[in-house]
Amino acid sequence: MEEMEIAINATTSDVVKIWMDWMIIVFLSSIFFTYKQVSARFIFISFFISFVVAILIFNMTRSPYLVGVSHIIVWAPLAIYLLKKEIIGEIDNLKSVYAVYLLLLLATIIISLFFDIRDTALISLGMKDPFI
Repeated sequence: MEEMEIAINATTSDVVKIWMDWMIIVFLSSIFFTYKQVSARFIFISFFISFVVAILIFNMTRSPYLVGVSHIIVWAPLAIYLLKKEIIGEIDNLKSVYAVYLLLLLATIIISLFFDIRDTALISLGMKDPFI
């Protein structure tokens, strides 16, 4: 895990590091809602699953850029679930603190997935070196 952290820190800018800290904060904030919200439990668990998958991907590839594949594998289904279960058809109920949190989390996931999919596509097309 330490080797993965060193590789990620060596290849990312300060802005990306801030974004990664933001993602951690947003995902771990789900702990405040886990008592009453089943979806918050899924969010909390998915964060740790994506972390484990990221470690496995890094150990297999040694590429810090392919770690984002873990987000695609875990967070894309989570985002779809949250949209279907918590957002679509529930517009009237989106006035709670939890609803604001969900919208913030979904925006974070979507932005992250955009860059993760882009990096994966560029690597697949040979337009980005996965090790630099």
